[in-house]
Amino acid sequence: MSLFDIGAQCSHSPCKEIDFLPILCRCQHYFCRAHSPADAHGCTYTKSAESLLSPPGPSTRERCAVDKCTKPSLESFIASDTEGRTPATCSHCKAAFCAEHRHPKSHSCQITPSAEPKNEAARALLAKNFPSTSRAKMAPAAPRAPKIPTDPVKLAQFRKIELMKMRHRAVPVDPKDKLVSLPQDDRLHIKVPCDDKTEKVFWVRKSLGTGRVLDLLAGQLGLSSDSSPLELLKVSGTNPEDRVKCRNDQVFSKQVEEGSTLVVSRCTPS
Repeated sequence: MSLFDIGAQCSHSPCKEIDFLPILCRCQHYFCRAHSPADAHGCTYTKSAESLLSPPGPSTRERCAVDKCTKPSLESFIASDTEGRTPATCSHCKAAFCAEHRHPKSHSCQITPSAEPKNEAARALLAKNFPSTSRAKMAPAAPRAPKIPTDPVKLAQFRKIELMKMRHRAVPVDPKDKLVSLPQDDRLHIKVPCDDKTEKVFWVRKSLGTGRVLDLLAGQLGLSSDSSPLELLKVSGTNPEDRVKCRNDQVFSKQVEEGSTLVVSRCTPS
């Protein structure tokens, strides 16, 4: 049996390789895989030679856009006049690629981020069609006060956890202490409510006097004593209105316990 009974010789003159699976081009010549693309063998086929309704042959298929890739692109397998067809091209660079290089990462596609994130577009659409609902969902939820347990064991555990959170959030009331490594045993942690309904957590040197702590807290809160004197009040118990005035002539740690809530207030005239 001759080799040409099971294969064919490539019609490209410099090649003449015998291929057992030759590709028949539209120009009615057989070629090996390397020379089957139209531009690889200088195909002479024209569309007028056949009916435009006939499916495209291998020789006229568009090659993959990746440099040095000789495979036909996925786009070339779909007739251009197919009704309702979806282009088999990259959604970013719009070029046609073979199955191996179809993914953007495979052909080093320069993906340009969209001008508006999808979630932003969705929020805008939701706000347009459901204004009241979208405002309610997008509004930040007000922080809920933690529920204080009544059981003594759970209450002790609760206070321990709250104190750990305070120590994690606390900043020194004296700006000079930011660069000082002070042991936890020498610190006293306090909470101070602000006018905007928020709360600041500070740590104070236990050796400081109460008057000095009052001056430092006033500076942190942006308060001035020029118009009227300031005083330091300790919240006693769970009721914020139950307050005890701290004496400025005594050591701060002798009057305030760890984790206490303090209020800087204007002195009321006697």
